Amino acid sequence: MKIVSRLQDNRISAVNILIEMSLGEYADLVRTNLDKNEYQRKRVSSSQTVYSLLRADMLVGCVIPPVVLALNSDVNALAGESDLEVEQKIISGADNLVILDGLQRTHTILDLLEESADFVDDNGEVVRERKLRVEVYLGLNRLGILYRMLTLNTGQTPMSLRQQIEMLYMDYQDTSLGGGDVELLREAEGRNVSKLHQYNFKDVVEGFNSYLNRDASPIDRAGILENIRSLEKLSKENQDTEIFEEYVEVLDAFISRVYDLCGETQLPSGVIQDTTPFGKSVLLVFKKPQAMSGIGAALGKFIDREIIESLQTALEIIPQIRVEDPEDFLTAINDAMYWIKNYSSKIGTAQRSFFTFYFRELLNDDTDSYLDLTASATSALRKYQDQNA
Repeated sequence: MKIVSRLQDNRISAVNILIEMSLGEYADLVRTNLDKNEYQRKRVSSSQTVYSLLRADMLVGCVIPPVVLALNSDVNALAGESDLEVEQKIISGADNLVILDGLQRTHTILDLLEESADFVDDNGEVVRERKLRVEVYLGLNRLGILYRMLTLNTGQTPMSLRQQIEMLYMDYQDTSLGGGDVELLREAEGRNVSKLHQYNFKDVVEGFNSYLNRDASPIDRAGILENIRSLEKLSKENQDTEIFEEYVEVLDAFISRVYDLCGETQLPSGVIQDTTPFGKSVLLVFKKPQAMSGIGAALGKFIDREIIESLQTALEIIPQIRVEDPEDFLTAINDAMYWIKNYSSKIGTAQRSFFTFYFRELLNDDTDSYLDLTASATSALRKYQDQNA
């Protein structure tokens, strides 16, 4: 292992170390932590043909692009440390290394060494001794790691948008929410939402983002980097998680209230013809990201306009929500979604806009449909239609 250069990255307050090491040294450095890191993507089986070609090229001496790693280590002391001390810091922190760019190449290197570590080419060079360039960022916090992952060219297997969003808000994942009752499920867990207080983490995050931005629009890839800049002020390094906790508490209180009122009531059969209903039960209606974003955007605007004082005020209102007939409510909300599906060009965006209207009607004491689940659906559709006429 040989350190070639050190560069300061002022954007993410980290130091970039360029290192040359052998394939064998690299394999020893990363082999044990490939399955431990929460940021890692899974190996992509669909690219096996491409990486088989790369493995064959490497066998004959192909030079591959640098692999990029990160280690959250104190960078203030680096100026006074020798190259040997920096090398030892990286080696001793191997279990905490994150692969920012080059996960699939790493698997290819490990496969190559497993099959042909002692292969000697025509120039007398042993495969495991071949050189590889590795960049190591020292000093990155979680947000810095994500920022670099998203700004690097990650090749054919980028993280999914859902993984990016989950990673962005990872600090909140282990927070005790709703007195410990609320459970947020991540994509990597491979579990389905099946209980009252369970939610998809990414969907809840979208709702929270709508609350912060006062806008129900979904988070897109272009918005992720801008979201990082906002979260740098909201992350644990600068502020606690109280705002997120309060939003989740309101969301869970609302869904629990409508479930208490409607229970397992199902949409009457035959109500909507020739289409899949938006939601056959209240949980299927309100656990969708469109509804979560709608309540987030509406509550944010209420606070800005001083219609309610805070999220705590919303918690005090929610127990008063009522419904006369759960079947009538499910029919009204699905009728509205059916109309939107047939008369909107961007259905997902239109649904989020509708739910913003819905919660404005439901939770604003200046409306005729205040606290009435069914009347709010009818009134919200009318308001949506008037705005988009």
